[in-house]
Amino acid sequence: MAQQRPMPARGAGPSRAPIGFQKPKDLRGTISRILGYMNRNKVQVVGLVVMLLLNTGSSLVWAYFLKPLINRYIIPGDFHGLAFALAELGGVFLVGVLSAYGQMRLNVQLSQRTVNTMRRDLFDRMQDLELKYFDTHTHGELMSRFTNDFDNVQMMLEQSLVQFLSSALTLVGCIVMMLLLSPLLFVMIALVMALMVFVSTKITGKSRFYFKKQQRVLGELDGYIEENIGGLREVKVFNREEAEKTAFNRLNEEFRSAASGANFLAGVVMPVMGNLNNIAYTVTAVAGSLMTLAGRFDIGSLAAFLQYSRQMGQPINMITSQFNNVLAALAGAERIFDMMDQPPENDGGRTTLARVDNADEWVWKKSDGETVPLRGDVRFHN
Repeated sequence: MAQQRPMPARGAGPSRAPIGFQKPKDLRGTISRILGYMNRNKVQVVGLVVMLLLNTGSSLVWAYFLKPLINRYIIPGDFHGLAFALAELGGVFLVGVLSAYGQMRLNVQLSQRTVNTMRRDLFDRMQDLELKYFDTHTHGELMSRFTNDFDNVQMMLEQSLVQFLSSALTLVGCIVMMLLLSPLLFVMIALVMALMVFVSTKITGKSRFYFKKQQRVLGELDGYIEENIGGLREVKVFNREEAEKTAFNRLNEEFRSAASGANFLAGVVMPVMGNLNNIAYTVTAVAGSLMTLAGRFDIGSLAAFLQYSRQMGQPINMITSQFNNVLAALAGAERIFDMMDQPPENDGGRTTLARVDNADEWVWKKSDGETVPLRGDVRFHN
């Protein structure tokens, strides 16, 4: 009768970290390395920055156009001048559309080339790793580097990063324009802005924990499933079904908990920030109307200020929502770079296998040039 031997825990090994949240070791370094990969495509980077500035600038300019449209043409009834002003506004919109198209094309090219280079470098590094690394990491966990982690990085580069930068530029531009239009009204809306920043910081800080944990547990779960399917015969031979179910349920429940927390916080950001933005808009509209009735503000400036107030809420909402995607991508990128930074296998041997010229036999070739015929009796010393 075969003697039952203990089965090793799936996905476990001597160098495995214990289950639990770990802060990123070098968040700034991870971002720097991603930017380094992006800078290998300088033409696309420069073009993307130009298109981004044009697109953001056009969205800020057309809002300011409301002031002269109302004060110079609509209120005085100068419809001839209004037609020319609307034509100029149409040109601004055209610049915005073309720059948005160019931004999308360049961003896709840049993100695809960046991820392609990173994936190639990771695959090349994997060929040089020590066998010990593969013994202490499951196949599914390694596969998650090439699938889940790279998918998150690509999504960040294609969508989140550009939207994040565009929103930041729009937010700064809106603040500058509102200060030029009415510093007093801006102070009022700044109080609501501070509340929005405080709430978003609390939510994103908590979601960062869950997104990091979700990515880590997903890799462990993939590795466990892959190895369990590959060793299904051994599981049945040694009656390990119940033990394997228990271990799987533990990982599955841990992933459910992390994913639920991450998705809940990601979903609650937009409604909360949207309602706070509505409050800011209402406060601004009431205060601005009272100032206009008192003769301290003109209607055109109020219309432009309200538009900037509405525009300012959009980038704040976008930044808070995309921040979660950026965190998930950075967590995946950190795992990718961690694998890239593993030491290669030490290939310091001085004996090579070579074929003797004009003969159908192999020999050991030593460093001093001496050759030893290979006759089938191969022995390794030290």
